[in-house]
Amino acid sequence: MTDSLGTQVAITEEITNVAVTNNNSISVTLDDTTTTLVTVNNLALPAQFQDAANISITPYNTITSTNLQTALQQLADQNFRGTSAPTGGTVEEGDTWYDTDDDQLKVYRETSSGNFAWVPIMVGNISPDSDTIDAGSY
Repeated sequence: MTDSLGTQVAITEEITNVAVTNNNSISVTLDDTTTTLVTVNNLALPAQFQDAANISITPYNTITSTNLQTALQQLADQNFRGTSAPTGGTVEEGDTWYDTDDDQLKVYRETSSGNFAWVPIMVGNISPDSDTIDAGSY
């Protein structure tokens, strides 16, 4: 029988104990005190399990997360773009930032022992305050 409340399943046998579970924490438990009417919603694919936090992945390289949501956040925390320099706990050595104010690509690196800064990466520039990409070293 079906109505606006969802799919309904009528159980007519004498049941003393039946448990139905799956890996997504949906469970139905029937025992001798359960009524003969059970309502099941979203049986095929529960909506609460369709988000990125519930999709498992295998960690790889700099991505240590085991779920898609956190893996995407880890990737986003490695590359920035905007008018002001990124700061905070997610900024790490090797991160990149495209400075949209100055149209410069910068890398966060150690400029002297224990000091880190956003340093412009420029092709063919000999300025002492930037890194030059010359295909021979970095």
